[in-house]
Amino acid sequence: MILPLLLIAIAIPAAAQTGAWRQAALERIEEIRKDTLTVRVADREGKPAAGVLVKATLIEHEFGFGTAVAARELLGGGEDSERYRAFIRDNFNMVVLENDLKWPQWDRDRQPALEAVAWLRANGISRVRGHTLVWPGWRWLPPKLKSLESDLPALRERVRAHIEDIVSANRGTLAHWDVINEPFTNKDLMTILGDPVMAEWFREARRHDPDAMLFINDYNILSSRGEKVDHQDHYSRTIRFLLDQGAPLGGIGMQGHFTQATTPERMLEILDRFGEFGLPIAITEYDYQIKDEAGQAAFFKDFLTLCFSHPRVRWFLMWGFWEGRHWRPDGAMVRRDWSPKQSYEVWRELVKNQWWTRAEAVTDATGTAKIRGFRGRYGITAFGEKTRASAPATLGEGGTVVALRLP
Repeated sequence: MILPLLLIAIAIPAAAQTGAWRQAALERIEEIRKDTLTVRVADREGKPAAGVLVKATLIEHEFGFGTAVAARELLGGGEDSERYRAFIRDNFNMVVLENDLKWPQWDRDRQPALEAVAWLRANGISRVRGHTLVWPGWRWLPPKLKSLESDLPALRERVRAHIEDIVSANRGTLAHWDVINEPFTNKDLMTILGDPVMAEWFREARRHDPDAMLFINDYNILSSRGEKVDHQDHYSRTIRFLLDQGAPLGGIGMQGHFTQATTPERMLEILDRFGEFGLPIAITEYDYQIKDEAGQAAFFKDFLTLCFSHPRVRWFLMWGFWEGRHWRPDGAMVRRDWSPKQSYEVWRELVKNQWWTRAEAVTDATGTAKIRGFRGRYGITAFGEKTRASAPATLGEGGTVVALRLP
């Protein structure tokens, strides 16, 4: 049962409830996430059919709503794994593997990652993020790599060979790759090989998968109350450096691990700042680690609304959802026994209700019906007196026209 959202709204600070940012965000959502679906219906003789009921149902949202998953839980046996798989199918159109594509885990055993990606694609989730090619601090790299610290050509070649190996093995199955993760605090490889090596990693990834979108990813950009200005400045300089170096950087990742709230106004400033690069932004690793479940849900509602309303943000992924398989259990939106927390009710209300289109209209004298809905993949059905006609459609920017002929 979905909890009344009034209970959640009470927990939102008064300043946020009445803030101008909220109304502006709702207006942006109407403007940038929706478009017009034009359905033209003809009768069996090809003439415009007036007075025909047309229904449009969104099947898959254009915006990416996702989560991190653990391959072994996804592929496992038992009731929890079965519920884990069902929850993913019911709630997400995008997934990132939490650890299985990181370099040490890939070297140890690549099969879970490959099998997990195959399962996701077979179950209709084609948007899978690869995380991560190079996490350039020694603590996150294979231990044996440090033995090459004094042999620069060998070290450079070993990193290049890893990128070739993992990207080639997953070519055509991953929508995104985080090429570099957390360069502000993890920079051992850049210290040894020089900053231009980052652009080399991007070019190597592009060489082995020309279609995957390539990202840089970092934390403390939106979190820590938005006060880590040195971290934000470094991230901005790194992005500019990569672009100046001609790196095929396709998107900006912002992790979003929160332990305290950042105001919507401050987060909007940060998103606007990084939006000036002209690149799409992904919220890649959201969680909010606090005990106060009502406060957690209130912030989640604000943050999700703000991100969905920003024209540069195209994907929002949580870093897990179930307390039984979450790196910060209090940050999960479903408890260990699978009972929902208020954060999950926020997710369902926004993603599957307020931001989901189930609409109908009646054709006019020209046989035309117009429906405004959220962009994405649709099922369209026109209902004649004793017959019907259906067709799939994709509603994108600029609108879409669908022609149906009643049999």
